[in-house]
Amino acid sequence: MLALIASNPKTIIAGSLAGCSDLAFRLIAREQGAEFCFLEMSDSNSLVYASREKAKETLLPHPKDVPVAAQLLGDDPVVMLKAARRLLEINPQVSILDINAACPMRKVIKKFSGAYLLQTPAILCRIIDRLAAALALPITVKLRIGYAKRDVDKIVGIARQCEQAGAQAIFVHGRTQAQLYSGGIDYASIKAIKENVKIPVIASGNIFSPQKAKEMLELTGSDGVWVARGALGNPWIFRQIKTFLTSGGLLREPSFAEKMEVLKRHLSYVDKYKLLPPRSKVGIGRKVALWYLKGFKHAAAVRAATCRIQTMDELFLLLDRIAKMPEVLA
Repeated sequence: MLALIASNPKTIIAGSLAGCSDLAFRLIAREQGAEFCFLEMSDSNSLVYASREKAKETLLPHPKDVPVAAQLLGDDPVVMLKAARRLLEINPQVSILDINAACPMRKVIKKFSGAYLLQTPAILCRIIDRLAAALALPITVKLRIGYAKRDVDKIVGIARQCEQAGAQAIFVHGRTQAQLYSGGIDYASIKAIKENVKIPVIASGNIFSPQKAKEMLELTGSDGVWVARGALGNPWIFRQIKTFLTSGGLLREPSFAEKMEVLKRHLSYVDKYKLLPPRSKVGIGRKVALWYLKGFKHAAAVRAATCRIQTMDELFLLLDRIAKMPEVLA
């Protein structure tokens, strides 16, 4: 990724989304123009203490899933190094390892991990230092612009400390932990970080359109954008952003039929690659389908029918019926 950023200062990254950015998601994102993808976030304690089979389900390597990065969650440098080594044994294709100091969710904060590390920057830097010294691949860090409130001087200081500890790039979400995923993006804080470190800075937050990606790059001076929630049910956003940044042109929205074809291919990847029992697999299939099934006539009824599906075969049959309904396309 670092070489990619060096050769292309407008890098578009498919970010890590717990429970969402699995192999099926990443393969679809790559088909639609994503240049670099993150695995789902991995909890360091789970990696060290859970069964190897459970870890493999989220870290499964694939020959087409490159280049790829991994993201670790935790607060103990020793455990995180053990977890990193186990992760790299399971998926040797990983070329970058990111430390999550950005997840704002309560269950993560209660573990003193994720965005909580913004309150304990010394621990965060010890994690970066230990992993950077022990591993042969680049270590990066994902930050938010603050914890309880915006504090530009403090977050710039933390970013500098991360750089000094050995981080080779910084990803920044433009909200505080307290904001979760609501409220405006603080472009100024991201810009301040970019202006005060020498390593690449990739910005994230509210990248739901090509126009928002361009706005983020222009207002922050960042080296790239991290697209996460904006790609759920909308994987063509990667190609749309790239085209808009390169030529200023806006690609047309895919037709309903085209969306259904991408959805069915996405579901086929879920069915093929998920190492889960059928009941769990169809639950994921329903979730994925709901990402796509919106914004058209009778969408609410279609979504309700999707939620009642009990098998993957039933889900594919439902999508075939929907695609033939003229009232949906009217």
